[in-house]
Amino acid sequence: MIAPLIDRIKKLQEHVLEVGLAQAVLALPAPRMLALPSSGEGAGVASIYGKAVTEPEIETVSRDLFASGHYSLAVQESFKAVEKFVQQKANVLGISGTQLMQQVFSTTAPILFWSERKTTSEQDEQKGYLQLYAGAMLGIRNPVTHEFKWIDDPLLSIELILFAQHLLRKAKMAQVSEGK
Repeated sequence: MIAPLIDRIKKLQEHVLEVGLAQAVLALPAPRMLALPSSGEGAGVASIYGKAVTEPEIETVSRDLFASGHYSLAVQESFKAVEKFVQQKANVLGISGTQLMQQVFSTTAPILFWSERKTTSEQDEQKGYLQLYAGAMLGIRNPVTHEFKWIDDPLLSIELILFAQHLLRKAKMAQVSEGK
């Protein structure tokens, strides 16, 4: 009953935007306690989501959005959860996105790190993850935040949510520099 209503609301939003009555479409919050489909169309993707997305910081912000077909918003909220976690763990306020990640995972004076960075492999890990975190903010979080329906494919959405989950898990494993 809720899914057809959401579809009709989406179509109304698209029509209002199409005829020029609005400058932007308002994103409706996803209904709470929405069940992922158990069989039929979308069940395979929902099953993947249910089995693979396990980090509570990601699951709580993306599950209902994903289940109701708001794939861009589910991805957006997942990467915002990563950003928020990194900000809090590194105790860095006032900056966000790419700049935050470049500062926190810096190769010269990182706030969050995984090793002593003495070997080439340890240095490569720090540099590589700096680029992954910064790139995720620039290439994924920014477009889904600033564009409507940037991602409308459920499989792509799951891939990106799982990437956010990986980044979150890696940040959880990071050590905090003593200077912080």
